[in-house]
Amino acid sequence: MKSLSLACVTVLAVLSAPLAHAQFQNGGFEQGDLSGWTIGGGSNPGLTGAPPFTAANIQISGSSPGPASVVGAITDANAPDIVLARIGQHTAKINDENTGALITTLKQTVQVTSADIDPADGLPHIRFAYAPVMDDPGHSPEQQPYFYVAIRRVSDNSILFEKIAYSGQPDANFLNGSGSWKYLPFQDVDAVLPADAVGESIELTVIAADCSLGGHAGYVYVDGFGSAALPPATGGALGPKMPVPMLPREGLILLAAAMLALGLMAARRAS
Repeated sequence: MKSLSLACVTVLAVLSAPLAHAQFQNGGFEQGDLSGWTIGGGSNPGLTGAPPFTAANIQISGSSPGPASVVGAITDANAPDIVLARIGQHTAKINDENTGALITTLKQTVQVTSADIDPADGLPHIRFAYAPVMDDPGHSPEQQPYFYVAIRRVSDNSILFEKIAYSGQPDANFLNGSGSWKYLPFQDVDAVLPADAVGESIELTVIAADCSLGGHAGYVYVDGFGSAALPPATGGALGPKMPVPMLPREGLILLAAAMLALGLMAARRAS
């Protein structure tokens, strides 16, 4: 009976394990949509100034939301070595393959809490993964497709994490995709926030932009927003393809049923 009780406790623990990503609503897009996130956008008139670019160089004309979607286990024809979905069953895709000098923005504002503190260093962390896929027409840097990801403290507008790169940027280590497309395999971000960020609101922003001349596209995949450590990336350019070590609800139920069956067998042997 002890074995059976232990199995039942294990089953309950597995079924009750949280599937959400820390403080972000729908941070892993496992609802199969973009609920919890704000989609914006407009058109890309080009970055201002010259490299290296920052948020200060970004311009958006108009305010019409750009294309955004959630994808599952698909193959990207422009970057077939990217394994999707990155985590779980769904990954967000910001902007798309269509052209037109479009920009899409993805945003969510959350409060940093003590639950986001990593005991390893005593500081709050925000973690996520991104993979940009952009056509490379060879325009001047300010006209190229680009992506941008950032974490901003709302109270003083300070940038706590920022990454921006245009297609083909020499120091960005882009890989060659199909034709003139460039991409990066999923990049795992572990943004360490200052201790005084606990209790503060932060805004997470993702931007993907077509080229400013209108004929070449750019988009970015994002996933896993939260404070928990991300499971290892697998497949494609990063290694042999294998299942991502995170189960959907159906997989958890099957695992729990198997545990219960093993517990019953052990109880019968002991009786």
